[in-house]
Amino acid sequence: MKKSVLLVFCLIGLGVAGYFILPLTPIPDYVSAVFDRADKLF
Repeated sequence: MKKSVLLVFCLIGLGVAGYFILPLTPIPDYVSAVFDRADKLF
């Protein structure tokens, strides 16, 4: 459980970091997939 939770938060963190680091570029598909999975989990 703990490893899966840490993995989810790491993916969300990477997605958020990429979103703020690259504000002028379109959001990559994998970031969108991460947010979709996060929405399903929470």
